[in-house]
Amino acid sequence: MARAKRTDRAEARRRYRASIAEPLEMDDLDNEEDSSPAPVTTRSSRSPARAPSGGSASSPPGRPSMASAFRSSFRPLDLRGDLRALPTLLRHKSFLVPVILSAASVAIVPILGANSLTSAFFLYFAAGPPLGAVLLAGFLAPRASWLVGLLVCIAALGLQALAFSLPAFYVYLDGVVDATTNAPLGRDAARNGLLTQALVGIPYGALFAAMAAWYRRFLTRASPGRQRPAATTRPDGKRPKRNEPRPILARRR
Repeated sequence: MARAKRTDRAEARRRYRASIAEPLEMDDLDNEEDSSPAPVTTRSSRSPARAPSGGSASSPPGRPSMASAFRSSFRPLDLRGDLRALPTLLRHKSFLVPVILSAASVAIVPILGANSLTSAFFLYFAAGPPLGAVLLAGFLAPRASWLVGLLVCIAALGLQALAFSLPAFYVYLDGVVDATTNAPLGRDAARNGLLTQALVGIPYGALFAAMAAWYRRFLTRASPGRQRPAATTRPDGKRPKRNEPRPILARRR
């Protein structure tokens, strides 16, 4: 019994040390011929993590040159795609916001009277071509900026035609003067002149909106650092908290 107990203890020590990959002592090997060989298990060494295929982490792209940003800011005209996107563009803020501002510039003249502030507001957002409205449309348009600018100019023309037929807007028409002779024009001549100017300015409005969209793309490509990285979200839709260092007293010792 003593010999069997000694053999069992030696076998248990041998298995334990083999499991922690320690060398066996000579005392553990005595009477090995009397005991059956036990399977020796060793801890598998962890294989080192594989390096990425690129060898090193990809570094963020550098700032492009001005010439490269200038060329890459142009987009080819996709007439069919722009026309297919027309129903979506009519509901987008790039069209709704400029049209609302044009309507406000027309309505503010009979409400507050024809002064320097209301006249400037009307000239920039309603009179053709409405530069403020089309530039805003070009900056906000997700695509087809030329088409959005064209629609904004047409909407401004319709708002002017409606407003000029109301007696409340005569206060503005009475103050219109001829650009060459600086003589005051009649109401009919002023109305016809402003509507003709708005009609001729529709193609220019489309061009100005396209230029505004190009300038927005140019600024984005020339200054990539201004783009904020998208915040990562967890599968449950919540944003993970930042790993902030805990105070020294709160750390575990």
